[in-house]
Amino acid sequence: MNTESKGRDRREVSAFWFLGGVCLAAPLVLAGCSHAPEYSIFGSFFPAWIFCSAGGLVLATVARVLIARTVLADHLAAPVLFYLSMAVFLASMLWLAFYS
Repeated sequence: MNTESKGRDRREVSAFWFLGGVCLAAPLVLAGCSHAPEYSIFGSFFPAWIFCSAGGLVLATVARVLIARTVLADHLAAPVLFYLSMAVFLASMLWLAFYS
């Protein structure tokens, strides 16, 4: 055997051990995902993020109505992106407020 094939064999063995270690460690890391906040509504489980995103959309709609009544609405460069990011921000804040 030449030195090139020995080096390749060592790399394959070390890659095998690395992949084996990752496969054994994955269940330990994923064990923290066993309890997700979800609610039973009429026998069907809904994740809590659905409620937070719906609340974020409602709050962003209310904020849009309030902003449309002021002079600020004329100065928005990209209103679609602004209101979308506001909805995401408000949904994230609801998640942090209720489920952190």
